[in-house]
Amino acid sequence: MDETTTVNLATRKRRFFAFLIDSLIIALFGKLLGLLLGDFFIELGNLGKIVGFIVVLFYFGIGNSKILNGQTVAKKLLKIRVVDKSSEAISVPKSFLRALPFAAYILLNGLPVSDSADLYPSLILGTILFSIPVLESFFAIVNNKSLQSLHDMIAKTFVVSVKSEGNINITNQKVFLYAGAALPILILIVTLAGSATVSNKLIYVTDMQKIISVASHELPISSISMYRNKTTTTSLNGETTQVKLIEVTAAKINKNENDTLLAMKIAKVIFDSGFKFEDGETLSVTIIYGYDIGIASSYVSSKFNDSIENWKKASQVIGLYNKISQKKKPSVNLKDNLWKDVAAAQYIVTGTLNIDTNKINEIKSSKADYIEFAFTIDSVFKGNLPEKEITIRKFICDKNGKENRCNDSNLFLFNGQKVLAPIVKSQTKPGQYAFIKSSVKTISLATEENLNKAAKEIAMQKEIIENKLYAEICPFAQLSDSVKSLIEDMLTASKAEEAYVKLERLGTQVIPAIICQMDDRRELAVKNISLENKYPNATEPSRQYSPKVVTDVLAAILNQVARNSFGFIYNGASEEERNSAINGWRIFLWYLVNG
Repeated sequence: MDETTTVNLATRKRRFFAFLIDSLIIALFGKLLGLLLGDFFIELGNLGKIVGFIVVLFYFGIGNSKILNGQTVAKKLLKIRVVDKSSEAISVPKSFLRALPFAAYILLNGLPVSDSADLYPSLILGTILFSIPVLESFFAIVNNKSLQSLHDMIAKTFVVSVKSEGNINITNQKVFLYAGAALPILILIVTLAGSATVSNKLIYVTDMQKIISVASHELPISSISMYRNKTTTTSLNGETTQVKLIEVTAAKINKNENDTLLAMKIAKVIFDSGFKFEDGETLSVTIIYGYDIGIASSYVSSKFNDSIENWKKASQVIGLYNKISQKKKPSVNLKDNLWKDVAAAQYIVTGTLNIDTNKINEIKSSKADYIEFAFTIDSVFKGNLPEKEITIRKFICDKNGKENRCNDSNLFLFNGQKVLAPIVKSQTKPGQYAFIKSSVKTISLATEENLNKAAKEIAMQKEIIENKLYAEICPFAQLSDSVKSLIEDMLTASKAEEAYVKLERLGTQVIPAIICQMDDRRELAVKNISLENKYPNATEPSRQYSPKVVTDVLAAILNQVARNSFGFIYNGASEEERNSAINGWRIFLWYLVNG
């Protein structure tokens, strides 16, 4: 039997609005935490729910305790409070116990059951989660006298008006307690029975544990789930079609990680695991980026759905992309630089080197100057150079010269002998030529071994360019959208200078994306660039460039970040020179991936 009391219990209406206001306060606090600590929450992944669990537990645990007289912010506004049967504010431990159902719901909601090979653990967890709000609502309705909900019954508390006093002597009917205890069991039975119906539509894949373990260790993701889903659709004419999907959802932890590339990497992990697809199945991979701390969340997502055959084709080139993402420096680990010399040269020729070494010594003993000498060509290995007699223009340093191009030893060492020479058109004297990079380090004796090496390298690079082998990476190059956006800004005077600096600051990770955009010949809005000089032992703090078109400035920025050069087109150039430089960078990209 229920006993009467003169205590003023808070109405259901006041309690509902108090809970609603408190929930809004917690949600706003969660949003604020997300703005301040969003990146940290993303790294936490599913552990982020612990943040919401702690916030809810402490907000209600402290607010409803004697520390704040049993009143959260909302309860204070609505003039109600939490008390025990003596109408006294409750202790902190009891208040934390009272808040536990809400906090537990926040913690467990959406918790992945990734270690399971079937659906039942997930169904059991779902039953527990579903039971919490059901029991809260059930007891709030049936306990007409005490108005106690589940959390009140657990902690043996009541919610009263602030002016209420006296002992509370109300007991709830036992039949409702028994009914409440039976509800979770009933929910579980119904859920398990329903699973028999949906088990052939939505089930955990057998190999999920292995796939998740590999993907979690090898890929930049915080969580991943995988289901086999079968659905039946009926058209207007009555025909039914069964759609079979393998659905994968992964949360990435790096904002700049290319979604398409990451989806392909996940597909490759699935294929490498030996997972068996059923006939007619398609693979759907969803990449999400964001956080969920239970009390606030923020997500963006990309979804990719295609046939297994197309996924396999795409995943075959993942090895190339992995090499790029793993390289810390944009350099190829080769003992010699033959490939660079071939890539940087407009022409590769052989001829006998005849030079006045006395003139060289004379220049060295006085002051730096250029020397010009005739060079007779025997054979042309690369480029269309019909002339047989050309003039080579070479800078000779004085005896104090310390620049790289001041090393003129090969002019003495190979003088009078047949040499293999990579050359380009002279920048300063039209009609004349120069050794690539203004250095004689690039020339070598025209021995049979050296000629064979050069011929093979020239043939390989020709194949790379003609068959566009370098282009495989372009659709998946990191930060491609950022590079394209900054290029567009270069065409606007008010944005151009900032765009140059921003593009350079993106660093080595954008080298592939920049090279993939080098065909752009649009005219720049601002044609004077100043970038920080990052070369070792640099004597000047900045480097000045005067590019004319987009291609020129991309070459200048690549020279900065990749510490390489395939043609001096930074200050404008002919189309022949630009094409040569572009092809050089494309060879560089191929070697970056395959070297």
